[in-house]
Amino acid sequence: MNSLKLLLSVLVCFVSFKSFAEGLKLNEAVNTALSQSPKVQKSESQYKESQWKSTESYAGFLPTLSANASYLFDKKYALVDVNMNNTPLTIPQVVPTTNLYLTAQWSIFDGFASTHRYLSAGAFADSAKNDFDWTRFQVEREVIVLFYKALAAKELKTVAEQNVRALNDHLKDVRLFKKVGTSTNYDVLRVEVQMSEAQSELLNATDNVEVTRARLSEALGQDEDVSEVEGALPRLKPELVAKLSAFSPEERKDLQALRQKAEGFRHQEDSAEKYWVPRLALVGQYQYYNNRNDRFDDYENGFRDAWQYGISLTWNIFDGMTSISRSKQSIEQKYQAEKTLRQAELKAKRDFDFWKRKYLYYCAVYEARQNDIAKSEESVRLSREGQKVGARTNTDVLDAEAELYRAKAGSVNAQMGALEALVNLELSTGQKLVDFN
Repeated sequence: MNSLKLLLSVLVCFVSFKSFAEGLKLNEAVNTALSQSPKVQKSESQYKESQWKSTESYAGFLPTLSANASYLFDKKYALVDVNMNNTPLTIPQVVPTTNLYLTAQWSIFDGFASTHRYLSAGAFADSAKNDFDWTRFQVEREVIVLFYKALAAKELKTVAEQNVRALNDHLKDVRLFKKVGTSTNYDVLRVEVQMSEAQSELLNATDNVEVTRARLSEALGQDEDVSEVEGALPRLKPELVAKLSAFSPEERKDLQALRQKAEGFRHQEDSAEKYWVPRLALVGQYQYYNNRNDRFDDYENGFRDAWQYGISLTWNIFDGMTSISRSKQSIEQKYQAEKTLRQAELKAKRDFDFWKRKYLYYCAVYEARQNDIAKSEESVRLSREGQKVGARTNTDVLDAEAELYRAKAGSVNAQMGALEALVNLELSTGQKLVDFN
């Protein structure tokens, strides 16, 4: 038995170590965020709350039943003076020591205020559902951007490390060449300056790796930083957005949520303005009481029953401006919701045009940087060959390698810019243009 436990422990440790060694993949990051992100969990809780508020609105159509019970430990009866046949009498008002009530009420008509409350709650619930769906979509795309930013930071760190190693080799060479008289102090100083700058870029790239991992961990809802990310930056093409000719707000769940929220406030306003309508309800009460003695368990000789039922009409003539104020508040809430929707629609259209242009720009830059890399690699090869035969100097090789590393870094930055623009374009349209998983 102990051997089996030990074997299981070793297997768990091996699997955990293997998972850690393999690093975090994109689909794992997305699934973790959708299940553990506080932003998603909060939105889901708001959706569930709205569902219960919708259930609460049923109260305007269902009867209510309440029970009350009382038992008096001591009492002094109130006295009533009456005159019977010119004889004054004092009669005590007997109060039941034990009293049980059942009260029922069913609203028949309230000016359709309950109907509008029900419609309002339903619209708010639909709004919360769309907001929850949008939050999941938004968090998913944000995690994709953060994941690839962490991956891009790791690649930029690799490029910076390669640049530092190359400059370090050049610095050794140029110092040796200076000793034999083929290089000058100017050449040494020039490489040292470039080396200092490259080391600073490496420190910045290392810091960016930690920062991007920390931001990704925060988006995933984890206290500890995530392990190393694994994958490759996607190579995006301009053709992805060719079918997007005009902005269409129908796919935007957040705009639908705002639209339904405005509808909910409109029904809420219709309900609040019915304060002047009389309320009509069926009412009934059953009473089981003992006013014969002070016992609470004398069911055979002490208790009696009584009941009453009928129709109740309630008309709120004046309540200190409370109902009028609530009605005016609901009007302003509806107005604010409509303007928030209008503001979001205007921004969404501008975002669509902006990010589409940005995406096409970064795609063009990426293609240019890829060409630069190919040319820079050839330039490095030719400069090294020329150096061997004495046609090129160490400075020429150094300049060619510097151009190559700049082209590689520019390619990664352009690739990341296109990816970020594409995700923002997806957020502006509400559509998944690429399945990154």
